[in-house]
Amino acid sequence: MQESGQIGRGGLPPPPLRTWLWRSYLRAALVPLLLIELTFVALYFGTSRVVYDRSAKAITEISTEALRDASRREADVIARRLETIATVTQIFARETTRALAEPAGEVSAAERTRYAYTPEGVYYSTVDDGGAAVFYSGFVPVGEAEREKVWRTARLDPLMRSIVESNPLITQIYVNTHDSLNRIFPWFDVLAIYPPKMDIPSYNFYYDADATHNPARRVVWTDSYVDPAGAGWMVSAIAPAYGWAAGGDERLEAVVGIDVTIGRIVDQVLDLRLEGDGYALLVGRDGTILALPPAGEADLGLSELIDHSYEEAILQDTFKPDSFNLYRRAELFTMAEAIQASEEGNAKVDLGRPMIAAWATIAGPQWKLIVLTSEESILTGATTLREQLSFVSKAMLAILVLFYLVFFLFLWRRSVAMSARVAQPLAEIEGNMIQISEGGSVPPGHRYEVAELQTVGDHLVTMGEKLQAANEAKNSFLSAMSHEFRTPLNAIIGFSDLLAVGARQPLAPEDLRQVQAISAAGWQLLQLVEGVIELSRIEQGQVRRNLHALDVLPAVRQALDAVRPAMRDRKVTLRLEEPAEPLPKVTGDEEIIRRIVTHLVSNGVKYNHDGGSVVVSFRAEAARLVIRVADTGIGIAEDKQARLFTPFDRLGHENGTISGTGIGLTICRRLAQLTGSEIGFVSRAGEGSTFTLSLPLA
Repeated sequence: MQESGQIGRGGLPPPPLRTWLWRSYLRAALVPLLLIELTFVALYFGTSRVVYDRSAKAITEISTEALRDASRREADVIARRLETIATVTQIFARETTRALAEPAGEVSAAERTRYAYTPEGVYYSTVDDGGAAVFYSGFVPVGEAEREKVWRTARLDPLMRSIVESNPLITQIYVNTHDSLNRIFPWFDVLAIYPPKMDIPSYNFYYDADATHNPARRVVWTDSYVDPAGAGWMVSAIAPAYGWAAGGDERLEAVVGIDVTIGRIVDQVLDLRLEGDGYALLVGRDGTILALPPAGEADLGLSELIDHSYEEAILQDTFKPDSFNLYRRAELFTMAEAIQASEEGNAKVDLGRPMIAAWATIAGPQWKLIVLTSEESILTGATTLREQLSFVSKAMLAILVLFYLVFFLFLWRRSVAMSARVAQPLAEIEGNMIQISEGGSVPPGHRYEVAELQTVGDHLVTMGEKLQAANEAKNSFLSAMSHEFRTPLNAIIGFSDLLAVGARQPLAPEDLRQVQAISAAGWQLLQLVEGVIELSRIEQGQVRRNLHALDVLPAVRQALDAVRPAMRDRKVTLRLEEPAEPLPKVTGDEEIIRRIVTHLVSNGVKYNHDGGSVVVSFRAEAARLVIRVADTGIGIAEDKQARLFTPFDRLGHENGTISGTGIGLTICRRLAQLTGSEIGFVSRAGEGSTFTLSLPLA
């Protein structure tokens, strides 16, 4: 039953002084301040919501106009990049006209041997010498005049190389003549790509520049198509090169072209940095999507045509399917009408989600750059403002939390400081009392601010000194009395042994039994006296140790030899399992090890059954050598194992037939601790026990 002084209100134990002060601070100061701060935060959140709603509309209008400006600006950038390619195309057309008009002159033998005929009449370049590839399809028979045209165009190779290397957008450059000569750079195996008898003027990259389609003789941009030369989907800047026929009439001698692949347009031209999820797509004059970035594929349900087949492309023009034509898609009809009706503008469109489209016309090819973004991303500005307000709100909350943490810490320290004047001295006094109860002493000199506490502290010092003196007197008395007991006990044991052996005449059986009982009782008392003396010496630190590296096996053998005489009347088997390999040396005191093993083996014999066994074995562990003493005796009940090393506690065998004092294991454990060793055990009632002595390796 608890003392009444330990029960507080509600039947709970009273809190410590520090906790009581802390709760008082919480009720009086912190809770009111917290309510006020939370009210201010709620007002701020409400104001922030109103500001966001009113600014969203204005920011939407501003963002839409910014999207239109972005389409106009990026269209101008693309126009300038394409204008550069168009200018280079025009220059190349002039150089081609000049090259075709002037004789080739002397042609080197190496240049002549670079070409060959196929059985179908194709005249082509056979090796890559760093120049252009040549393919004369044989649609027109290739004779001396045609070969002369090959020599004349060979002078264009350095210029073609320079043009391709000067602009990362350019994939390849070529010259196509009216009689189906193709000179193209970079070089590739033309026979693997082009078919024989190919009618080059029938392709869009030729006829789009003829007099019918291009009477002004300007640079023309084609729609997207599959390149017969194997470069994939592309658009071309083409320009005519006119010359004079034999009769004096002007005719289209050739068409020059510079190719830009759709992949490079997507990677370099449409790689725009737009806010939110915006992206741009490029649309041709007829509404065909020339280039579509990955971001737009999901919205339009398309996948940009990167893969291709040349089986049809090398025989005829191959253009993008109708699904890539914005003007022919029903869901985009309204936007398509607006795009065709004006050079630039913006409109709303539904592509599975509400979106805003802004477009501008690219000068030159008259393509349209369309920038699309979702209405949700249009509100990026408003969202940013809301996020900023949210950040400010979170910052306020963080500052508030930080303030209260600091304030809590301040009040906590105040409560600690205020309670320390009482709680700390009380804790010290409690610690001193525990120290005294464990046999220690309290040094004088403690000074407390409270007079009553100082008085208690002084009394504790005096009481500790008296208890220490009494303990020393007790040990001295026990030691003296034990020595005094040993002399008469030795005499009693000696005389009883003499009577038992019958120095003059044998004793009667009853007298012999009584003499043996006297001897046994004397031995038990002598063991108790020696145990008390040994325990007293250990407590006073008077045990001498001789720690050194040693072989443990001889000490164990001696311990077993010491126990065997006492086993004459017991039917217990004692076995030593010696290892095949030498045991590692350990650090310890040989005498102490022998005494501990002797006691463990003796206990295994005493608390065993007839026919039982005691086995001593060894086990090496990390940095330790373990001596195991396992018996098949009566074991130790689980509820008594915690008391095993308590002095003078025989665990219920006090009135039994097994002799003992109850301090042997206590002495063994303390001796082991003095030498850096450890004693452990595992036991089950009725099955036996296993004791271990763990020794540190040398």
